[in-house]
Amino acid sequence: MSLDEQLTELLAKLGVTLEDNADERSATAEGDEERPTPIPAIAKPDAAYDDELPCADEGPPEVSLFQTSREHYGVFYRLDLIGALPQLRVFLPDDDGMLKMRCYLVRAAPGTPLHEWFLSARTHEGSAAFDDAREVAQQHLLFAVGELMKRLFWHGDLEGLRFAEEIEVLRLV
Repeated sequence: MSLDEQLTELLAKLGVTLEDNADERSATAEGDEERPTPIPAIAKPDAAYDDELPCADEGPPEVSLFQTSREHYGVFYRLDLIGALPQLRVFLPDDDGMLKMRCYLVRAAPGTPLHEWFLSARTHEGSAAFDDAREVAQQHLLFAVGELMKRLFWHGDLEGLRFAEEIEVLRLV
């Protein structure tokens, strides 16, 4: 089993299905060598997750980003925008358990700028130029908010589940 297949299987157990982008797959023609299909950067859930945090932001994500960490070995992230609210899942290697991984759900705390930025940008009725740029701006803002949520997460106490007041964290796995 290839590394891509192992990762796909592991993510499927956690409720993540990688998109199959036919444009990125290489067709094998006569005389051509078959090349491995790259893992896409966007992930979609195939089932809703069950958590204990109050949630008005359930449903399919509008935007999803899948990233590996450059600063923490073996860590990867899934960043979603669901119902105009950012959610970050942090996957860490772990020696215990069957999956050998831990997963944390990180959400913006109500009443903080992280919680309000997307809502205010979504409800703003501006010019046609703003409307045309809204989707691209939302993607860039999600990336920036994800970076901030990651920093707040890593400055917290994982074992005690104590974090900055701007985020709420729940251990899922």
